[in-house]
Amino acid sequence: MVRLKQALSFLAALVALGAALFISIQTGLPKAMGNRYGPNAGYIAAVGSPAPPFALRNQSNNLVSLESGGATILNFWSTSCAPCQREMRELQQLYEDNPDLVRILAINLGDSQRDISAWRDEHGLSFDLLRDPTLGIARRYQIRGLPTTYLLDERQILRALYFGPVSYDQMLDAVHRLALQA
Repeated sequence: MVRLKQALSFLAALVALGAALFISIQTGLPKAMGNRYGPNAGYIAAVGSPAPPFALRNQSNNLVSLESGGATILNFWSTSCAPCQREMRELQQLYEDNPDLVRILAINLGDSQRDISAWRDEHGLSFDLLRDPTLGIARRYQIRGLPTTYLLDERQILRALYFGPVSYDQMLDAVHRLALQA
């Protein structure tokens, strides 16, 4: 019975891997060769290049955009993303512990303003939660999965890219490295 369970688990993992490979081949992956803006650019915002500019509304309906001065974390997320939920606690702690060192802009993909507000209240978030209603910003940054996080330096140059959840320690270390380089 145990061998059958192991065989079925292995088979399920193999099928999942095959499906992921099939999807990757069918959709293609972005080329990390620098910024080329536009909906069909096909390029991911590359580390070392300027961050694609944007302006989105926060929960107070104020327009928020990239601005120079200090490190910025851009985090792309959704309320239906379980890893995003764990990551938000880490980002909130980072923000609380380092309010003068880092700015956090969390860009939501696909949720309503009401859902984002409920999420903010439920998790006690105090950094800017922005909504990308048309997914135009997600296309400019070539977001392929959630969560995805970019670290920008004081001049809004992309310095790091993280696919999947990031931890408090990862971000704190990266922000401190940026501060030392400034």
